[in-house]
Amino acid sequence: MKRYDFHSHLGKTRSGDANNADQLVKELGEFGITKVGICSLSGNGMRPQNDLVYEAMCQYPGIVEGYADIDPKAPDAFLEIHRTLGDMKMNGVKFMSWKHGYAVENCPSLGPVIDEIGKYGVHIQIHGGASPLCTPFVWIEHAKRRPDMRFVFTHVCGREFGYSCIEAIRDLDNFWVETSANMEIDILRKAVEVLGPERILFGTDWPYKPTNIEIEKLYHLGLNESELELVFYRNAEKLWKSHSAKLVEDHHVTKLVKDLAKSHEMHRT
Repeated sequence: MKRYDFHSHLGKTRSGDANNADQLVKELGEFGITKVGICSLSGNGMRPQNDLVYEAMCQYPGIVEGYADIDPKAPDAFLEIHRTLGDMKMNGVKFMSWKHGYAVENCPSLGPVIDEIGKYGVHIQIHGGASPLCTPFVWIEHAKRRPDMRFVFTHVCGREFGYSCIEAIRDLDNFWVETSANMEIDILRKAVEVLGPERILFGTDWPYKPTNIEIEKLYHLGLNESELELVFYRNAEKLWKSHSAKLVEDHHVTKLVKDLAKSHEMHRT
């Protein structure tokens, strides 16, 4: 059975440990994971973190799907949306409000930012729980107002909000949950019972959580083979947009254009 990791990371960990795309792909591959979606949240500022993700996408096209880190408060938020989703062809956006220091319920720029992301047809991932700034329920209201957009609560909103979030999105067909880092078996079983396997996504939260445990726990939820296929990869295929395999070629073309522009500027001066 194929396994696609819908939620992992790249870049220095919170404790300062370094990692890279080679390590990511190798370690996940040892557990039969052949595709992974990543974001970077541990650096300073959106642009360098998104550049790191894009480099991994170009290094491993068809294996690494990139998610943009967007800070809705940043003056260049809209430019970064167009750069990452338009130019770089990233396949989703991750919001983690406590990393950027804003409260979701008190961020007037968030709505317009979400609408701009919606023009690209990619999904939005939300880290709900673990911080007073990450209360998830405002996101549910955003999703209700945008039925054509797709939203994912990572970690099933954690221990704090797992049960309540599952119930709150019961009738929202445009909202999914992702399983990594949530070891509460009753919450995971509740997700299966209320949302069904069609709205659950497998993730590992690499490099923070043990990959073998993230896989093994899904075999204790009473899912049959076809339901496990939904969780392990079919739902990810549905949410990930199909992008051309020409990312590496596009990367080289972009570099060539920049080099030509630089050369032209040098001749002018």
